[in-house]
Amino acid sequence: MIDAMMIRILSLVLALAAVAMPAHAQGAAERLQTVLSGVPLAALDGGQGAIVAGFGNGDAVRWIAVRGAQNGDNPDTPNRFAALRSAAPNQQAVIAAASDEAIRAATGLTPLDWVETWEVSQGPVRMGAMDIFPDSEMRLRGALFSRGFVQEDRGGVPVFWLGETDHVASEVVAPADPFGGEDGLPLRMAFTDNKAVWATGWGTLNSILSPAGETLATRHDAGAVIAGLQRLGNLGALASVRAWLRNGATVPVTGAEDGPVEALALADYSVGEREGAAMVLVLADGIDTTALAQRLTDAWPILSDLTSLATPIITASGNTITITLESDWGDDGAATNGGYEVFRSALSGGRLGFLIRR
Repeated sequence: MIDAMMIRILSLVLALAAVAMPAHAQGAAERLQTVLSGVPLAALDGGQGAIVAGFGNGDAVRWIAVRGAQNGDNPDTPNRFAALRSAAPNQQAVIAAASDEAIRAATGLTPLDWVETWEVSQGPVRMGAMDIFPDSEMRLRGALFSRGFVQEDRGGVPVFWLGETDHVASEVVAPADPFGGEDGLPLRMAFTDNKAVWATGWGTLNSILSPAGETLATRHDAGAVIAGLQRLGNLGALASVRAWLRNGATVPVTGAEDGPVEALALADYSVGEREGAAMVLVLADGIDTTALAQRLTDAWPILSDLTSLATPIITASGNTITITLESDWGDDGAATNGGYEVFRSALSGGRLGFLIRR
C-alpha cells in the first residue's frame, strides 16, 4: 500500500509536471467550468443572493513557498500560505482568522491538508469537496466523532451528519471550522473516491453526489466569467480561482456592489519565482466595455492602495473586461501573490467601483 508520504511525493511530481503543461491543462477557466458543471441548479434550493465559487490547489503554492522560506524571504510556514492562497472564499476567511491549532482542534485537519479543494455557496447553502489522504481522513473522521457526529451508510457511501434540519443555523458553532461550523450550519460529510464531499443539507449532498439536470455552468453570468478567463495565457500553475455571481445581490466591489458588475472572478498563479494574477469583470448589458477598459488603463496607478509590481494587460470583449498582472516575487517570497493583493486592494478601496459606475 502506498503510504501518505509516497502520495505526497507523487503529488509533488505531478505539480511540477503541471507547470510545463499547456495553459489549457491547468487554466482557471477550465477549473471553474468543471466546478460549476458539477453543481446542479437544484443543489442551491434554500439559498438566495450572490453565488460564490472557488477552486484551489495548495500544492501549486506549497513547493515554491518552501523555496521562499529557504531563501529567507518568508517565514517557514509554507503549508499555511498554501491553504490561504488556495482555499475557496468562505474557507479562506476562516483560515485567515484562526490559528492552525484552532483549525486542527475543530476539524482534525492542518493547512497541509489543503491540496485540491472546491466550494460553492449561496447564503446558508454550502457544498464542496477536498482531496484527502489516509492520515487526513483518519483525523477528520476522529474530529467529527468527537463533536458528536453520527455515521450513516447512504447508498453505500459513509456519511457523517449532525442536526436534523437543512440550511438552518444551530447553536453548534465552531469558529475555526471552515466547513460551515462558524455559522453552526448542519453539515453532512461523505467519504468517497479519496475525497471528503460535504454539504449543508441532505438534498444538497445528494445532488452533488449524483448530479442531474442543468448546472451552474449553464447560467449566462457563469458563462461570461468563464469566457473572460479563457482569454488568459499561461500564467503558471493555478493556485486558485474564485468567482462571485451577483444574482441580484452584491459582489465584493466597493462602490459598485449592486451593479453594474454582474460577476467577478480572481485567479492566482505561481511558477518558479514568478507569479501571475487575473481579474475578470462581467458588466451589465449596455456598458461600453472598450471605453471602460481604456479608463481603467489610464487610472490604474491610483486604483489600488498598493504599488503594482507590473503594468497590467487590460482587454475587453463583449461584456467582459480581463485584467492580467505578471511579476517576479515580491518581498514576501510567495507568502502572498502581489498582483492578486493589488486586485483585492482595488476592489475594496472604492476608486475602482466609482470609476465603473461613472
